[in-house]
Amino acid sequence: MSTFVLVHGAWQTSSTWDLIIPRLQNAGHAVVVPELRGLEHDGIALSPAISLSTHIEDVVQVLNRENLDHVTLVGHSYAGMIITGVAEQVAHRLDRLVYVDAFIPDDRQSVLDLLPAPLVEMFKQTASSDGEGWRLPAGDGQLDIWGLKPGPEREFVRSRLSDFSLRCFEEAITLTTGAASKVPRAFIECTAEKYPARPVFKRFGDRARNEGWAHDELPTGHDCHVEMPEAFVSKLLLLSR
Repeated sequence: MSTFVLVHGAWQTSSTWDLIIPRLQNAGHAVVVPELRGLEHDGIALSPAISLSTHIEDVVQVLNRENLDHVTLVGHSYAGMIITGVAEQVAHRLDRLVYVDAFIPDDRQSVLDLLPAPLVEMFKQTASSDGEGWRLPAGDGQLDIWGLKPGPEREFVRSRLSDFSLRCFEEAITLTTGAASKVPRAFIECTAEKYPARPVFKRFGDRARNEGWAHDELPTGHDCHVEMPEAFVSKLLLLSR
């Protein structure tokens, strides 16, 4: 039995993993899904004080509080930043890091450093015009960028959206020891043709392959764990052996 800790991405909530949790449990594995402050329906309001460091701390606290060891830590999208930061603090608890169509940062990089300039400008303009300089409202724009077509998968994700903060994208990560690079790493790449965010994340899939990580693909938009949950779990289990 393995322990999987699943960390969701920007504009989503922990319930984005609802299709994955029972499938992993039915296969005999333990599953933990940390809640990220400001992004859940837990009474903690999103605010400018919530940042990438906040979310790294949220996951570290869960691992320490529950005394979890031999963990496969899975991060989707923005959570690639989070799991990289978590490894910096508690690498001894981790057996593997799995990046799911996710950012792979180097020391002192932020999400904004890893995004194309037009997207950076769009996010800044949205925060300025609609979010008091920091809030990034959730809506159909994200669903479109993630390549979710009309249908049950799009509605599943829509019902689990949360506003997000530009502050999380602005904060640069500090990787003093580079611990994440010393933990076995894997990458699941989403490869549907013409899904709008594909160019953003393809470079990280390419990096993973070039650096010799375990690597696999799913022919979906960004939310492969929603579009193809059975196939996602199969690939996750294979990559985690």
